[in-house]
Amino acid sequence: MSKDYMTAMSMIKCSGATIPAPIPIQCPVSHGVISCKTHLPLLNANDHIPLMNILPFGTCKMIPPTPAGPVPCIPAIIMAWKKCDMHYFVGGAPALTKDSFLTCTFGGTIKFQ
Repeated sequence: MSKDYMTAMSMIKCSGATIPAPIPIQCPVSHGVISCKTHLPLLNANDHIPLMNILPFGTCKMIPPTPAGPVPCIPAIIMAWKKCDMHYFVGGAPALTKDSFLTCTFGGTIKFQ
């Protein structure tokens, strides 16, 4: 059975936010492995740094609005991706698959679309 490995520019969405966002193609670290299907860099479990790998998702639904309005969704990620392929490593860390996810400290779950 073939797995769907995730690449840069894959769309992700937080359950506690209003809009999806892509994982930037200019990730700070290139792992040197390119997808044969998309010709884009494959991602690994360590590609979880907010504002570098994980872009804002519109506004946060987990934090109550302030008098100034809704709070921007800037993910607070402290742990690596979960449910990665532990049998295939990219750049020294497990490869991300369609089933991989992150947990934001504000309570949302970030998944691939």
